[in-house]
Amino acid sequence: MFNGLKRLRKDNTGYDLKQMFIGAEGTLGFVVEATMRLERQPTNLTAMILGTPDFDSIMPVLHAFQDKLDLTAFEFFSDKCLDKLLARGDIPAPFETRTPFYALLEFEATTEERAEQALATFEHCVNEGWVVDGVMSQSEQQLESLWKLREYISETISHFTPYKNDISVTVSKVPAFLADIDAIVSQSYPDFEVLWYGHIGDGNLHLNILKPESLSKEEFFDKCAAVNKWVFETVEKYNGSISAEHGVGMTKRDYLTYSRSEAEIAYMKAIKAAFDPNGIMNPGKVFAD
Repeated sequence: MFNGLKRLRKDNTGYDLKQMFIGAEGTLGFVVEATMRLERQPTNLTAMILGTPDFDSIMPVLHAFQDKLDLTAFEFFSDKCLDKLLARGDIPAPFETRTPFYALLEFEATTEERAEQALATFEHCVNEGWVVDGVMSQSEQQLESLWKLREYISETISHFTPYKNDISVTVSKVPAFLADIDAIVSQSYPDFEVLWYGHIGDGNLHLNILKPESLSKEEFFDKCAAVNKWVFETVEKYNGSISAEHGVGMTKRDYLTYSRSEAEIAYMKAIKAAFDPNGIMNPGKVFAD
């Protein structure tokens, strides 16, 4: 049995075996115990929702706020996501102005100076043409209300049978990457509604294609299989990942070569054989046994 619970902050004695289990999706063994380190509770978290005239404006907004504040979050979502949220009837719009994209950022307003710095940065972004309108939370209740605009998206669109992709590229490549994917889907499937949202601060994008009412679920998913190939070819072009957060499993197993080289896959299979020579740990996941 392997025990990696030393709790050491630093240990440079050979291979870090416990890291192999992280992301292995149960294919190397069972995790029966874990050590956790607690972080301090954040103080006076404050959120801002900013409306941008286009997606390209989001990146300079991110850099402008990162230059002045230690952000605890930076998310984005499209106007189509907002439309679905507002249709629920229980979530209000952040402000009257409508824009193609929205950024949600969060920081600790521990002093008045930090709040003032956030407002000054907002004004700078408006003057630069990167932001059209915005709002900042003034209470914990308002903070929670603004976060609903991002956190409730997945639940809300689940009723539209979305075909999901969880993909990532380096942050600097996000605008060009999103434009390429958007063009592929729009040109090939003009009847498909495409919703974008994600963790833009770390280059993680959630692509959601909604099923038209005219198509059955089977027909829709068959058509999306072709989209998958083009999306992952674009991921490979940008040296990105076909699965930023949600693993490989069986769904993305056949697409692993778009993110991993033949040599990498061979190394992973060798590690699998060393830890699980009988092939009994979550068989068929990540790559075919």
